[in-house]
Amino acid sequence: MDSAGLHGASPLRVLLVSPLPPPSGGIGRWTVLLLGWLQSKPGVAVRTVDTSPRWRAVEDMKLWKRVVGGILQGLRDGWRASLQLARFRPHVVHLNTSAQLRGPWDTVMLAVATMLGVRSIYHLRMGRLPQILARKRWEWWGLWGALRLADQVVVLDQESEEALKRVLPAKRVVRLPNAIAPPSPGVGHAGAEGPSVLYLGHVIPTKGMKELMEAWRELRPRGWRLQLAGLGSTTYQEALRQVVGPDAGVAFLGDLPPEAAWRCMQAAEVFVLPTYTEGFPNVILEAMAAGKAILSTRVGAVPEMLDADRDEPCGLVVKPRDVAALAAALRQLLSDPQLRETLGRRAQAKLARSYTTDVVFDRLLRLWNHAAGRQANVGAPSCSVVAK
Repeated sequence: MDSAGLHGASPLRVLLVSPLPPPSGGIGRWTVLLLGWLQSKPGVAVRTVDTSPRWRAVEDMKLWKRVVGGILQGLRDGWRASLQLARFRPHVVHLNTSAQLRGPWDTVMLAVATMLGVRSIYHLRMGRLPQILARKRWEWWGLWGALRLADQVVVLDQESEEALKRVLPAKRVVRLPNAIAPPSPGVGHAGAEGPSVLYLGHVIPTKGMKELMEAWRELRPRGWRLQLAGLGSTTYQEALRQVVGPDAGVAFLGDLPPEAAWRCMQAAEVFVLPTYTEGFPNVILEAMAAGKAILSTRVGAVPEMLDADRDEPCGLVVKPRDVAALAAALRQLLSDPQLRETLGRRAQAKLARSYTTDVVFDRLLRLWNHAAGRQANVGAPSCSVVAK
C-alpha cells in the first residue's frame, strides 16, 4: 500500500491512452467526458496519449490503408506513450481499445508498462468479444497477449464479462458501462416540417445505413422525416439516396457540433441505430437522456441498456441486417405515440439509476486506486488533466 496515497501527500497518477476528438467517435466522447468529470475530483493527476486515427476518413476501411497507416501511427503513439511512462511515472496505465488490428500494439504497450512496474487496465470498447473468443481467429491471438498482461480487464456488457471469465481469473475482469452527463433534457417537439426519426453517428455501411434506407423506402410514412447526422462521404450519401429513392423525406445533416446534435435529439420523436456491431454506444445514452423512443439492433450491450428482455423495456431491438424487422418496428413506433412516450419515460429513469457520470466514473476512480494499491486521496491537490 502506498503510504503517500493513504495520507494524501501525492495524487494518483494515471496515464490514459485513448482517442480524443476529432473525429467525434464514442470512445473519444467518453474520454472528453471523463476528463471533464475528473477536473472536480481531488487526488488524481491524468495525462493522455491521443490515439485517434486522423490519417484516413472514417468511412475508408481499405485494409491496406488500415495496416500501413496503423503501423505508422502505432510507432508514433508508442513513442509518445513511452515518453509519458518515463517522464510522468504513472501509477496506472488505462488503455482504451476497440481491438481489430490494434491488439498487437496493445500487447507491446502493456508489456512496456509491466517492465516498468506500472499497473495496467485494459478497457475493451466493443461488443464482439464473445464471438472473438468463440472463433479464436487472428483478432483473438492479437488480443491474447494484452489480456494476459493487464492487471484488470474492463468490459462493457454482461455477455462479454461472462465470456472473458472463462479464459481469465474472475477477479481480473470488471464490467463497467459507459456514462453520460446530459444537459437538462427539454421536451421533444416536432419541427415546422413535422415529426422526425433521427440517426446520429458515422454514416458508414457497418452502421446499417443501407438497411435503414430500405426500411424507410418500404414505409414512406406520410408527414415524417428521416434525419441522418454524422460524418460520411458525399459519394456514400448519394448511393444511399439512390436506395431510398426521390421525395422520401431523408436529409443528411453532416457532422454536427454537440450542441446542434443535442437539439436534433430533443426535437426527434424516435432515435434509430441499426448498427451491425457495437459495444456500449454513447449515442443510446444520449437518446435515453432526451427521453426518446429508441430502436436499435441486438448487438453488444444494447439489449442490456434498453432492458429489451425484461417486462418493461425502455426501447425496441431487432436483429442486425433484418430489413423487414426494422421496418416493422419503425412502423410500430411511428403509429403509436403512447408507446413512444412510455419508452422514453422508462429510458430516462433507467439512465438516472445506472448510467450517470457520478455513478459510473466513481466506480472507475475506485478501480484505479485499487489497481495502484491506494485508497482515495481525499486531501490531495486537485486533479491535473493534461492532454498530450
